[in-house]
Amino acid sequence: MQRIFTHSAFGDAENFFRALMHVAPLPMFVMSEGNCIYGNERFIRLHGCKDDFCATCGLEHLLGQEDREAVGQALASLKAGVVVRLPLQLLQTGGKVSAVDLSMSSLQIEKKSFVLGVISEKTEKERLRRLLDRLAFHDSLTELPNRILLFDRINQALSHAVRNGGSFAVVVLDLDGFKAINDELGHAAGDAILREVSRRLRACVRGVDTVARLGGDEFALILHEVGNEKEAGIVLNKVIRDVAVPFELASNQVALHASLGIAFCPLDGSTIQELLGRADYAMYAAKKSGGNAYCVSTGEIGETAFRHALEPLINNIRLGFEMIDEQHEEIAACLRGLLAALSDHETRAEMKWRADYLQHLTESHFHTEEDLILRYAIRDQAQHRDEHDNLLRQLEDFLHEPGCYGMTVMAHAMNDWLLPHIETLDADLVAQLKAAGVSG
Repeated sequence: MQRIFTHSAFGDAENFFRALMHVAPLPMFVMSEGNCIYGNERFIRLHGCKDDFCATCGLEHLLGQEDREAVGQALASLKAGVVVRLPLQLLQTGGKVSAVDLSMSSLQIEKKSFVLGVISEKTEKERLRRLLDRLAFHDSLTELPNRILLFDRINQALSHAVRNGGSFAVVVLDLDGFKAINDELGHAAGDAILREVSRRLRACVRGVDTVARLGGDEFALILHEVGNEKEAGIVLNKVIRDVAVPFELASNQVALHASLGIAFCPLDGSTIQELLGRADYAMYAAKKSGGNAYCVSTGEIGETAFRHALEPLINNIRLGFEMIDEQHEEIAACLRGLLAALSDHETRAEMKWRADYLQHLTESHFHTEEDLILRYAIRDQAQHRDEHDNLLRQLEDFLHEPGCYGMTVMAHAMNDWLLPHIETLDADLVAQLKAAGVSG
């Protein structure tokens, strides 16, 4: 029998739905104008609210900086009728961390916008997996996104710009005089400066923007919905001013400055290489002019910019065993193609073909090495075999991830793994084969 509910069946509709939400089996909350205005019983328990209902605090005190930025970005771009899902780490009392998924949707009631949030908790296995993901995508010193996550964020911004005709800016920042201070005061002082610079940079940008560490004393910013110097100038000048505030280090007061270069999408390019390369060139122009300033891209890309190129560094690493060297070169060429495809707007089907082929080449190479190890009784190869097995398991897991996420992780994981493996375990294998009189 079909039952039709009428308004009278609900009685007071507001109280009815509030009561319904309050006993819902999942933590739920409602936001309006950026504030959390209601949380159900499970949300209050999870969130630790002192009162029966949340007032204005939202989730802020339960989230780390990166997750707060992700939620801010999602809320800023949330459209009515669209559900956004975010994997988050909730910080609990006693140092406990729980993995959750936050789903949010937006609706309009009497010309006022509301956001409904629903939280689902994950298993301990999922929490550990997310922790490993965080370690893979964040700089351990500053906890900023690393190069891998930066490239993924630029890819997302490029996709959004292509779909919606928007714009954004990429900024490369280098600290003037950092090396001399690091050499004089030591690495501990240098690390403290880098952590403080990271904090200051975060404070200069909005929640929807990204601050990342490229390595050493170099950082990068993604400024969303910024398409020209006039729109970017306020942020760039604030960064220059805030970085120049002296650093207090025990009994030392240290002054540093920053050189910045900026490139705009689509004006200066529509790939990672073009935008980072042109911002990089502009940063060096600012440094050559005396530093403590920013320069806007003029469209030039210098050779030094290509240190950000996404390519494995094994072109000249040959072990003198032809069969193995040729397979390494095939893997490297395929990997270069996949890394380039991730920033050049290839279709997912094309990238999936590249990723599958990379997996095939890797498996074939491992079978070749396993055959040589068994045939010639090569000793002490347990670690070699373990690395093969672990990598193949990871590649298989990555390929089952949705969208382009898994292929992005797979390509960068392979890129980071390949050269050290060749220089250590493969080099030892080839040395033993040659000692046994085996030629490639």
